[in-house]
Amino acid sequence: METKRTALITGGSGYLGSHLAKALKKDGWYVIVLDLKSTLNKYVDLFIAGDVCDGEKLDSLFSHVPIDVVFHLAGRIEVGESEKHPTTFWKNNVAGTITLLDEMKKHGIENIVYSSSAAVYFPDDGKLNEMSILTINNSVYGTTKLVAESAITDSKLNHIIFRYFNLAGADMEGEMGEDHEPETHLIPRILQNLNNFQIYGDNYNTEDGTCIRDYIHVADVADAHVLAGNHLLKTKSSDILNLGTGQGYSVLQIVKLIKDYLKKDVYFSIQPRRTGDPDRLVADATLAGKVLTFTPKHDIIDIIKSANIWYEKKGKQNG
Repeated sequence: METKRTALITGGSGYLGSHLAKALKKDGWYVIVLDLKSTLNKYVDLFIAGDVCDGEKLDSLFSHVPIDVVFHLAGRIEVGESEKHPTTFWKNNVAGTITLLDEMKKHGIENIVYSSSAAVYFPDDGKLNEMSILTINNSVYGTTKLVAESAITDSKLNHIIFRYFNLAGADMEGEMGEDHEPETHLIPRILQNLNNFQIYGDNYNTEDGTCIRDYIHVADVADAHVLAGNHLLKTKSSDILNLGTGQGYSVLQIVKLIKDYLKKDVYFSIQPRRTGDPDRLVADATLAGKVLTFTPKHDIIDIIKSANIWYEKKGKQNG
């Protein structure tokens, strides 16, 4: 009989963390969450209120509970906010990661799966693979993610670093969904603002002038993390992997898809660009398929449908 594996999810009360807890639990893991925000997620076995920057908290946890894999999701993600409050992002995304790595090494915890971002890439008109050019010039957020990646690779811990493209959608059984405060992600912003949606810039170097992104369902990303955790335990090998679908959609294309799905008009206005938004980010995720035998199960319509069911359930639509 297989020994029960124990996972620590930092930032596990959040959007991806909630879905990951469910996926891990279904795969037979014991799930611990460390987060400043409480959770009522029924798939969490143990919740610990705390900050990943708090070395004493981590030391106490690791002293009392043996952890097989750390899934490090905790951090700030808002690109625009990173330009306004850069040191806050450096503290949470870089210093927090280093504190976590130090405590993992101190307690002999060897395996980490890290949430990085496509924001580390120099934008390109083609699909981006793991060998594409990296840059520190996209945004403060992207820079902190790239520096944290380097800290993890230099630590010599066994690691899978996932460079997400755009997570979207909600649990296919309607149990959880995207609920950031403030909400900065495109699809929930449209669903919340059907009557007054704001598009940030229509003069990008794309076919219709709006940004193009690769959207991947959050449940698929959660499944990829479970595969990564099991892969680390089995192989002790390390990789950096893109998570995306390889299909890009512009903001205006997403607006049209939502309009067609809902059979409702979406009224929008054009606002100035946000600092740090590149023209196009689309993944070549071939390597994740090879290393983890991972293939996304859900397409853009699944993403829109599941997100809409979640928002209707929560009464979040305003139009």
